Amino acid sequence: MKLLRMKTRMQLKTNNTLVTGGAGFIGGHLVDSLMKKKLNVVVLDNLSSGNLNNIEGWLSDKNFMFIKGDLKNIADARKAVKNIETVFHMAANPEVRVGETDLRIHFEENLVATFNLLEAMRKSKSAKTLILASTSTIYGEASVTPTPEDYGPLIPISLYGASKLGCEALTCSYAYTFNIRALILRFANVVGSRSTHGVIADFVKKLRANPRKLEILGD
Repeated sequence: MKLLRMKTRMQLKTNNTLVTGGAGFIGGHLVDSLMKKKLNVVVLDNLSSGNLNNIEGWLSDKNFMFIKGDLKNIADARKAVKNIETVFHMAANPEVRVGETDLRIHFEENLVATFNLLEAMRKSKSAKTLILASTSTIYGEASVTPTPEDYGPLIPISLYGASKLGCEALTCSYAYTFNIRALILRFANVVGSRSTHGVIADFVKKLRANPRKLEILGD
C-alpha cells in the first residue's frame, strides 16, 4: 500500500471521491486513508467479494456513504458518480483461476463494469479523474524481471489478465477522447491485514497446514 498512498498524495486534489469495490481488501485500506484525510468518500460495492467489516468503522461517519450496487448496472454507475470528482476504480473479480471455469465472469466483472463506469464519467459534469487498479498479469510470462512499465509486447496468459488489459485500453481511449484524467496502477501480489486470498496468502496458509511441503503452481 505504500505506492498507493504515495500516488494518492501526488494525484488527489479533490474532496468528493468514489471508491468502487471499496469494501474489498485493497479498497478498504484505501477508504481508510481517504477518510483520514477528511474527504467525502462514497463506496460502491456489490459485496460479491468485499465485506462491510473492512469499512465498518466509517459507516456512521457523516462524510461517508455506502451504496450497495453493481457496475454492471449502468444506473448504479451513474448514481455513484453523482457529484463525484475523483474515482478510484478498485472493483473487479479478483480470482484469476475462476476464468478457467466461468468464461464470462472476467469479461462482465472487469470489462463491462469498467465500460459502464467510464460511460457514467463521460456523461458526468464533475467526475473527470480516474485511478484504475490494474494488474501485473497483463504482461503474461515476461522475459525481463523486474518488469519495466514499458515492457512489450503485452501477452496476457489468463482471461483475467486479458480483461484487465482491455480495461487499460478503454481507460486510455476515454481519457484521450473525452478529456478524462487517468492514472493506471499495476498491482502485483498485494499483501497485508484483511487479505483473504492471493499467492502469498495461499503460501502462508499451505505452510501453516504442512510446514514440510509447499505446493507451487508452475516452476
